[in-house]
Amino acid sequence: MEAISFRVTSKGVYLNLNPESDYSNIKNALIKHTAEANNFFTGVDLYVNPNGRILSAEEIEELIEILSRYKNIGQLYFLSQETKNRPRTMDTILINRTIRSGQRIKYPANIVVIGDINPGAEVIAGGDVLVIGKLRGVVHAGATGSNESQVIALSLQPTQLRIGNYISRSPDDKNTGEPTVPERAYVKDGMIIVEALKLW
Repeated sequence: MEAISFRVTSKGVYLNLNPESDYSNIKNALIKHTAEANNFFTGVDLYVNPNGRILSAEEIEELIEILSRYKNIGQLYFLSQETKNRPRTMDTILINRTIRSGQRIKYPANIVVIGDINPGAEVIAGGDVLVIGKLRGVVHAGATGSNESQVIALSLQPTQLRIGNYISRSPDDKNTGEPTVPERAYVKDGMIIVEALKLW
């Protein structure tokens, strides 16, 4: 049985990982496919189905890097990693790189980005979003409808910010100077509030 397989649906393409294959075989198969079929997912959303395999944060980050080699890929989703007797254990994904313009990443729980989110990039999380860098793209925290989620960044300058069912844009007359302290965005009294993050 192949290490990976694809299934086309009305929603997009499902990438099925063979739970019996070694992770190294899955990785190598994807590297080969991205090289041979670079335009395979142009404008198409891709859903990664672990098929019961529990991926580590490092493995998810590596798969994101490999899958980002497809040209003009649509949104990238990781389906919940669940088995019948084991709840989903991956609550946070760590992305150790900058999210470039045109890239879209969606994850059902928390997302931590060690790097920047550039203008034109989009990050969608079911939970919180933490950016150890500059947030200048589009971010949606609490995408599953949670208004309790929050967004934290060392430099919070999003082109669009959504938390749960609330949406905010950077004002046109906002001071162009970058924030000098980390900031936190959260929902309070029916609106998105941005405040300096207290580190002590």
